[in-house]
Amino acid sequence: MINQYLKNLFKPYISEYSKTEKVIAQYFLSLGPKLPLKTLEELSEEISVSKTSIFKFVKKHGFDGFQDFKITLAQNNYSQSDRSNDLVVFSDISTSDSTFTIAQKVIQSSQASLNNLLQSLTEEQLNQVIDMIQHSQFLHFFGLGSSTTIAYDSYHKFIRSKYRCNYIQDHHMQISYATKLNEQDCVFLFSHSGKSIETINLAKVLKENNVNIILLTGNALSTLLEYADSSFIVDSEEASLGSESLSSRNLYLTIMDIIYTAIMYQDEDYNKESIANIRKALLHSKLDTQ
Repeated sequence: MINQYLKNLFKPYISEYSKTEKVIAQYFLSLGPKLPLKTLEELSEEISVSKTSIFKFVKKHGFDGFQDFKITLAQNNYSQSDRSNDLVVFSDISTSDSTFTIAQKVIQSSQASLNNLLQSLTEEQLNQVIDMIQHSQFLHFFGLGSSTTIAYDSYHKFIRSKYRCNYIQDHHMQISYATKLNEQDCVFLFSHSGKSIETINLAKVLKENNVNIILLTGNALSTLLEYADSSFIVDSEEASLGSESLSSRNLYLTIMDIIYTAIMYQDEDYNKESIANIRKALLHSKLDTQ
């Protein structure tokens, strides 16, 4: 599919993009299969960027010109018809597949995504995040829409650590609470699309208050990256095919599991005591089966 091809094409250059190049890249991704149908003049007018800037952007990625770029896109287009309205977004699943075949393909897709995640992680990045957490007194977990379930799961996990944790679902409450935070706070910000205006506004307020922000997003060109102190790009097949987050959800949870496990072993004795205290406090909520 074109979007996956574009993401792979842009990935090595993302950290070097100028503001104008980010605008071009984001618009190209938003067009997807419609991009090869556009002329240079149309694109220039639609995104208010000069034709020269678009031409240089294409040349930067190794193409002889805009026409060469469009031909290559067409060759890398979906071999099947547009399936953007499918109920699920795995490109190799069809209506003729048996239930067990679907199960195999979903699991294989998840395994492939986890392997890709492992390749994208670096020890330097993980150590940076761990250090950021260790120098914080409070951890906060914010997300909206489908991302709020990841935020809540992470909150439920990290509350077992020695850190005081907080989770708020309502956006207005998130914004209000963000004004109370400072450099002693660390916020995990989840946004699969990376385009939510509410989440971007929240990130702005957090950054104004010098809050440490760890971002998890499926959008490598998200504006949110400008506000994050550290970020994880969750790259899965469906992230480029639609807004649904099936195997992507597993990737988010895996990243949080990695960070949680590393944190728990940094101060093992204290965290063991924290878990024991929680278990003791919860004893009254369980039936005595003895």
